[in-house]
Amino acid sequence: SVSDAVARSHNFIYRHAPEAFDSSYRRSEQNPDFFKEHHSARRFIDLGKFHLGRFLLDGQYDVVVCTHVFAAMMLTAAKKKYDLPIVTGIVETDYTCTPGAADNDMDFHFVPADSLQYQLMEQGVPAEHILVSGIPVRKALYERVVKEEAKRRLGLSPDHKHLLVMGGSMGCGPIPQLLEELSCAADRDVEISVICGSNGNMQRILFDEYKSYENIHIYGFVEDMSLMMDSADLLLTKPGGISTTEAAVKQLPMVLINAVAGCEAYNLRFFVRNGGAVSEETAHELAEACVRLLQDDAKRESMAKALSKISLANNAEIIYSAMKHLAEERSDAWTA
Repeated sequence: SVSDAVARSHNFIYRHAPEAFDSSYRRSEQNPDFFKEHHSARRFIDLGKFHLGRFLLDGQYDVVVCTHVFAAMMLTAAKKKYDLPIVTGIVETDYTCTPGAADNDMDFHFVPADSLQYQLMEQGVPAEHILVSGIPVRKALYERVVKEEAKRRLGLSPDHKHLLVMGGSMGCGPIPQLLEELSCAADRDVEISVICGSNGNMQRILFDEYKSYENIHIYGFVEDMSLMMDSADLLLTKPGGISTTEAAVKQLPMVLINAVAGCEAYNLRFFVRNGGAVSEETAHELAEACVRLLQDDAKRESMAKALSKISLANNAEIIYSAMKHLAEERSDAWTA
């Protein structure tokens, strides 16, 4: 199907050609008409309005929440095509305003930080339609296991520092180069866990290369990321909106890899500016930054406190309450 082809193309570019992803994102930022109704890109995305509209009509849905701008575009087109009486909202899952987000008929725009309110208002979104909700994450991540106990459950020594390395769910970024640098720079009493996600090929290669290292642990997809984060002293990752927010909830200091850029460049700047992360350019510099931070308990504690302030904005209840309240108001008006 078209949707499968688009998804596969996106995943391939995101993993293997990040420069192309960044370039296309920048072009959409620089061209304010890129996602307007008359543009060919918008018309292509709007083709999904027929299936989506019929699905919403058949299910008699009252409220729809979008977590991606393309879904919001299709929903806007479906509302217009089928005159759908629904309450709609879009949740920004990065620390920026996604290009095209303002070009949709949404009752609510939920943003992760105060500063983004003004960006949307400058693009014409009324202030009353914008709410600061943070970025919702799974409830399990708010549960905490004491670090030493979390390490024991994972078979790690409670006395060792633990560096968690991730490249997102698709295993993106220069993980092999980083691990090569870390294997040389870090002491053998530093435990290094690498999460490869769905990148099975990288998992096999890294496992074969580092199977003789007792302190290096290679994982594929991990079910209990909450426990894994609880066990970590430091996280080395690309700055995806969800993964950085999860780290903020866990108050887990980060070293951020600028692997894909695009929207993630804004996430990187947000967390570095607010004191919850550091970043460097090369694999060698990133590895050195990890080693320094693992040796500096006071710095990591300061970063954890900064992250705790960021995570206070996360409140899925804001999203639920706002949309439920408006749906009830409209239901009362329609039945009156």
